[in-house]
Amino acid sequence: MHALGEIDRMASALGVPDSTRETAGAVYRRALRDGLLPGRAVESVATAALYAASRMDGVPRSIDEVSTVSRVEQIRVERAYRHVSRELGLEIAPTDPRSFIGRIASDVGCTDTIEREARRLAGTAVENGVHSGKHPVGIAAGALYAAAKRCDESLRQTDIAHAADVSEVTIRNRYPEILAAADTEDV
Repeated sequence: MHALGEIDRMASALGVPDSTRETAGAVYRRALRDGLLPGRAVESVATAALYAASRMDGVPRSIDEVSTVSRVEQIRVERAYRHVSRELGLEIAPTDPRSFIGRIASDVGCTDTIEREARRLAGTAVENGVHSGKHPVGIAAGALYAAAKRCDESLRQTDIAHAADVSEVTIRNRYPEILAAADTEDV
C-alpha cells in the first residue's frame, strides 16, 4: 500500500495520466510477486515502476524528472529501474527525443515554426542514429537550438538548458551533430 501511495503521489506531481499510474502499479506488483524487492528500498522500486510505466505508455518523463519527485537518490532509482526492467523482461523502446520538444518549446516561448523545425531536425537525427546512446532530452534541446539557428531567431542556450534541465554544454555538443545529420539528409 505504501508503494502504491508513493506512485500516486509522484504521478500526481508529474501530471501523469491515470492509465500510466495503473501500469506503474502493475509493474510494482509484478516486481513484488517475483521477489525483486529484497535489498531495495520500496520507494526506489516504486519510482522505477513509475518511470518504466511512463516509457511503456509513451508519456515522456525523463528519469531526472521522475527522480526529482522521488524520495530516493537518482542513482538508486536508475539501479532499481535496470534491475526491474531486466528481470521482468519489460519491452521498453528507446525514448523518442521528439516527445520532449513540445514541453521545452512551450517553456521557452518559441514560435510554432521553430518547434516544427526542431521536430523535423530531431526526426532526421533519430533516422541517422545521432541519438544512439545519448540522453533524449539533450537531443530535443539541441534540436530546438539548431532550429532557432536555422530560422534566424534568437533563442538562448541558457534558457533552453534551464527549461530542459540539461547543461549548456550538452546543447553545444548536440546541435552541431543534429545540423550535420540534417545537412547530409538535405543533400
